[in-house]
Amino acid sequence: MFSEYSVVFLILPVLTEKTMNQAKQKYTFGWLNDLAKLLFPNTCVGCSQPLNAGEDSICIDCLIKLPRTNYHRLKKNPVSDKFRGRLRISDASSFLYFARGSSVRSLIHQLKYNGRQDIGLRLGALYARDLISDGYDRPDIIIPLPLHHSKQKLRGYNQCVPIVEGLNKYFQTEMGKATIKRVSNNPTQTRKGRFQRWENVEKIFQIAEPSKIIGKHVLLIDDVITTGSTLEACGRIVLEAGASRLSVLTIATA
Repeated sequence: MFSEYSVVFLILPVLTEKTMNQAKQKYTFGWLNDLAKLLFPNTCVGCSQPLNAGEDSICIDCLIKLPRTNYHRLKKNPVSDKFRGRLRISDASSFLYFARGSSVRSLIHQLKYNGRQDIGLRLGALYARDLISDGYDRPDIIIPLPLHHSKQKLRGYNQCVPIVEGLNKYFQTEMGKATIKRVSNNPTQTRKGRFQRWENVEKIFQIAEPSKIIGKHVLLIDDVITTGSTLEACGRIVLEAGASRLSVLTIATA
């Protein structure tokens, strides 16, 4: 028979060996991770400089230089003016200016075409923090402007979804990722005038989950707003479906 002291002494070496192996493994992988960061450092998507500890996707210097519009502090602003007399909205705003020479163009390009969904999360969270700190009214549901399934399959994701997820870190409300469908894969809007853009987007959206919209304050999200025709077309069917309020936010305004 083993005494209780014998059992302790039998188990102790095993525990000690296991603990030592875990510590050794942690040290080894920690060393390899440090070496990998040294050889292949994470860089800022805005300026391509190595990120410091604690920085996420965008360095502090680029964050400070982001050309914020602060339009959310103004009921009437250049973004809301795009919808005046065309769509009954509660408010509309953009986080940043899509300014030539700023890092915003690079950020949006990386988000849309290079798979950098982390940029959408980061910018969405930054915008939400500004909005909440200034008393922005939380919506009942946040809906990303949908892509046609063929375009989403080609790209692999809808760039507006990570923006919504970033916003919702602070809003903490429902996300309607499948509430609206894009039923027509319309041609690109590039180099089209406002009327041509409206003709191009008319009747391309369809409500897939009407119960999530009826009587609700709906917030529509897009990455960049130019004339606003696509958001207008989507917002129109949201109101027709019975939304009580409609708000629009984008990351950038051109």
